[in-house]
Amino acid sequence: MSSSSDRLVRRVSIAASAGLALMLAATVVYVAWPRVAAAFGSKPAPVTVPPAYAAGQSIDAPAAWYADAPRTLVLFARASCAACEKAQPFLKQLVAAMAGQGGAVMAHPPGAEADDRRFAKSLGIGDGDVFVTPAGLRVRATPTIVLVDRQGRILDAWEGAGTPERQAEILKSVTAALR
Repeated sequence: MSSSSDRLVRRVSIAASAGLALMLAATVVYVAWPRVAAAFGSKPAPVTVPPAYAAGQSIDAPAAWYADAPRTLVLFARASCAACEKAQPFLKQLVAAMAGQGGAVMAHPPGAEADDRRFAKSLGIGDGDVFVTPAGLRVRATPTIVLVDRQGRILDAWEGAGTPERQAEILKSVTAALR
């Protein structure tokens, strides 16, 4: 090999070594930072994301979804959603809590209508209460549960079903709103 080739190989290997060292250092900082911060008594700033639906706002859904009952549970879900499937017993319990005291509808994204209708039926939601979500609705996660009054005002809303503790909290809030 010529001396210029040797210099080029040496420079490339030095650059590659420096790049690997930089990536290793970044990985160590990324993995270790929460522990280092906790050791010094500081916490990383919490990430707060405002809810897509907040109490007091009006829901941006057709009035046919909620105008027939004093309280309506609007469930944004889909059959292909792993979180929805996992929360199915809880969602079924929520729909049952609404029976006789309010209504329950399910909105799903376009496509897979047959599967989504079967999923809604398994929750106790009738075929006439299953709708395709119109474009422009502010749904960021499924399941999203929104409790509205007859005028479409949001009484409460939850994104995701979460832990059993959170599910108990949601059920308690829904049953309290039905009184």
